Amino acid sequence: MPPEIKNKTKNKNTLGKKPMEDHADRGGRLGRRQALKAGAGGALLAAVGGAPSMGAAARRRSSFGEYAGYSEEKYDGWVRTSQYVPVRDGVKLAVDVYRPTQAGRLHEGPLPVVWQAKRYQRAIVKPDGSLVGAMAGQSMDSITLEAANRLIKHGYIIVSVDRRGTGASFGSRSELSDPRDGPDGHDITEWLAQQPWCDSKVGMFGASYEGEVQLRIAATAPPHLKAITPEVAPFDWYLLVEEGGVHKQFFDDFGRIISSIDVNPNNGAVDADKDRSLLNAALAEHKAKNDYGATFGKLPFRDSKNPATGEQNWATRQGGAYGPGLSASGVAVYGRVGWFAGVLRDQLLWYANQKAGAKKLMIGPGGGGGTHSEEELRFWVTECHRWFDYWLKGVQNGVLAEPPIHASPIPRSHAIQPPGVPWKAFSQWPPANRRPTAFYFEGGKSGSVKSLNDGKLGRAKPQDRAGRDEFTVDYGMVYAKPGDGVAGIGQKPIDVAASDEKGLTYTTEALAADMEVTGHPVARLWVTSTADDGDVFLKLEDVDPKGVTTYVGEGVLRASHRALATPPYDYFGLPWNASTQSAAKPLPKGQAVELVFALHPMSYLFQKGHRVRVTIFGADASVGSTPRVDPPPVVSLHRSATHASSITLPVIPRGKA
Repeated sequence: MPPEIKNKTKNKNTLGKKPMEDHADRGGRLGRRQALKAGAGGALLAAVGGAPSMGAAARRRSSFGEYAGYSEEKYDGWVRTSQYVPVRDGVKLAVDVYRPTQAGRLHEGPLPVVWQAKRYQRAIVKPDGSLVGAMAGQSMDSITLEAANRLIKHGYIIVSVDRRGTGASFGSRSELSDPRDGPDGHDITEWLAQQPWCDSKVGMFGASYEGEVQLRIAATAPPHLKAITPEVAPFDWYLLVEEGGVHKQFFDDFGRIISSIDVNPNNGAVDADKDRSLLNAALAEHKAKNDYGATFGKLPFRDSKNPATGEQNWATRQGGAYGPGLSASGVAVYGRVGWFAGVLRDQLLWYANQKAGAKKLMIGPGGGGGTHSEEELRFWVTECHRWFDYWLKGVQNGVLAEPPIHASPIPRSHAIQPPGVPWKAFSQWPPANRRPTAFYFEGGKSGSVKSLNDGKLGRAKPQDRAGRDEFTVDYGMVYAKPGDGVAGIGQKPIDVAASDEKGLTYTTEALAADMEVTGHPVARLWVTSTADDGDVFLKLEDVDPKGVTTYVGEGVLRASHRALATPPYDYFGLPWNASTQSAAKPLPKGQAVELVFALHPMSYLFQKGHRVRVTIFGADASVGSTPRVDPPPVVSLHRSATHASSITLPVIPRGKA
């Protein structure tokens, strides 16, 4: 029998006394440094100030990233209790409740609740036998923990719940995004609202997998769910896992990680389960019934049927299926994402497909699930506080009287801007003043890189009747970008010029003036190949005057997935590749075909004197798996008058907001 759990979390806990530990990004890619030290953390968590005094109203401040004088910080600790709560089909979910204390005394009256639907363990057992829950920082990502600490100090109850098939909860699940999570979340929300310690107002928070579930729960319209704050939330899993028909190898690792934590004996049991027999029964159920087929590439087309369930996962689980319910729910949504996050497109799609109701969005300077500066962390924690105060406590702080989107200063060479630089406000996405500007692939020599061709990129449509460049696919190619694809914010950018030497490149002349690109680039490439299929990996890059080359963005498409179709949701008017089995077609022998695909959305400032570069590869193991053909095929990229390959960039006119 395992050792008895020494659950210390039922005693008084003091907030802000211990530095938080580093946390891995939810995608498992890059470790995130602790954004705040203990002293700074205390300062940030107390940013709204102490109890209001005479004249406090005159000192009130509420604007983006700033909040003072509206809220009283009363509480200095919390008490944790846990139990099982059954949902509508009888499956029992493990629930942790954190209620605030003041000088060791539990607050007895009802308070609003903010909860998180955990995919990555609501609590775990440490090697010494003690149990560590979400509020202690073990199973919440750092930014969510900071928000939770601030909220509990200001009179909110925090709740953490293992989703079905995970942690100590019973049931099984089918990855990715089991549809049962929505009804489960509806039932948990309504259970919370009926508890004597809840004032009937409920909100949600969380990042990544724990961000997108909020939107699917909101789409079920729980009567007492008032506001949510989803961060870096996936929208269309096919675009993430099988983008353009190319399976992302990262998700193989993701499947292995989540399948292992679902049967981890160190998952935390609930209070009443002293001998851990209930936990062990739940883990056995996970092991026997959980399905991870979608993470391991078993559903290569949008209309592929899950071999375990018969469901067409990608079609039924994409965010567009939840858009109407979300729009009609009345739930207020405030999302957060980063310019270099792999799910930037997804978070923007959630925003676009919520057609009614209150919504806001914050776009920070980095990527992944963490934050990349103290300013970004402070801003988001403050915005969460303002949002929940308005919707759950009725505080008239003006949070809705501001532009709906705030974004960090436009990135340039991935260098973080110093604190105090004004963030940019958008009234809509994509920006209305963008000017789609075509840049064509040309022959000649740019003199900027020793690539296979060193071609040019220019504004004039080519006049050459037979222009083309060739390359033989290198299956061992690994593009030199780390993790999310960016250098750490504020660090020296990774120079990818050595990778470019292995591909076809097209580079502009040095820019005569700064050029801001904000929106969704679109590639149009004409190709032929000695094989009947193949992949195209396109990288968009910034080349500085010394030749140092920085990754900016990318797109990918398997040639057999080139057919375009009408998307089942608002896709910003961009080309949408069908990627269905019925639409897949081999490349015709000796005939040029056009590959059209949207790159990931972006905002970037190409500075005066820098160049814009497009690099093309036929394989990139840093992104996805390309089927091998022996001998490797020879691919021709056409740049002629009749087959003009190009990239269209959404350029923002100079001096325009």
